[in-house]
Amino acid sequence: MYPIFKDIEHEQFYEGNIRMTNSHRDPYHKALFYLLGLTPDTRQHIRDLYDHSERCIRLEGLTQGWQTSSTMKLTRLAFNLFNGYSGDSEANQDHPRNYSPYYLFDTNLMPYFFESVKLRYGEYARDLEPSFLPFSVPDRDMQEVYDREN
Repeated sequence: MYPIFKDIEHEQFYEGNIRMTNSHRDPYHKALFYLLGLTPDTRQHIRDLYDHSERCIRLEGLTQGWQTSSTMKLTRLAFNLFNGYSGDSEANQDHPRNYSPYYLFDTNLMPYFFESVKLRYGEYARDLEPSFLPFSVPDRDMQEVYDREN
């Protein structure tokens, strides 16, 4: 699955970090770098959010002064998809409720958030043909038959 990117900078950031970390088959890193590449702020401050030498997230990045409400949401989701982090650790006393969909998805970045979830859980996000869905009508002719019978 190849994700939908916000812009060319987003795509270049994602591809560059995937290459740099040799994470072509790693859904955890794919979701992380996809999200952290969404905004100029998170791209610029990647070293605040991810330690390339240790290959781990940096929780202290959540409390940096450059973070906005949108970048906080995408950072929280990125960290959660990367290793299940949901706040309330010794390093950062972020409230776990901030990691719920209610708080995370209240942003215009939501379509990209769904893309990151599909990257992380690719085995479950495969595209299904409409005819495989139990509640769908496979084509227009079948819709007409259904309409006539009901």
